[in-house]
Amino acid sequence: MNTLTNYPVSLSHQKLALLKWEVRAIEAYLGEFDPPTSGGRRRARLSRSGEIILIANFPLPDGFEPDQIDLLVGVSQYPQWPPIGLYIMNQGNDALIAQLRDRFSAYQDGAGHSADPVPGYTWLCYSYAGNTWRYCTPYPSRGDNVRKFLATFYALCAK
Repeated sequence: MNTLTNYPVSLSHQKLALLKWEVRAIEAYLGEFDPPTSGGRRRARLSRSGEIILIANFPLPDGFEPDQIDLLVGVSQYPQWPPIGLYIMNQGNDALIAQLRDRFSAYQDGAGHSADPVPGYTWLCYSYAGNTWRYCTPYPSRGDNVRKFLATFYALCAK
């Protein structure tokens, strides 16, 4: 653990900088939505391991109840590969997970497609752009990125 950054030494400075850019881009995207009806604020942060982006109060389109959810996005293979699906906490989200199952395959306490299962979470099978990924390291906003991954997830939920 690097005591100056609180991130593992194995997390390169370049990858950490790119992930921090992603978190800022996601926060800007979340800021485009009205505040959550339940209170609190929409926010994104990088886990201490640098392998997960945690998103609080991710907005969901009209028709979902509740209209926001906390998400985990696995980024362990970033930036070489896109995130593989999304994770939603099981506890207290049965009705919402049932609604999402209408659009996505969902695996409670499991995962598919080489994603790691997370106990206590449901993994949603969602792939970005046919599981293609064209990341532009010098200019992350020009290529595919996690913010676009989440925006596309939102758009699929709205269908």
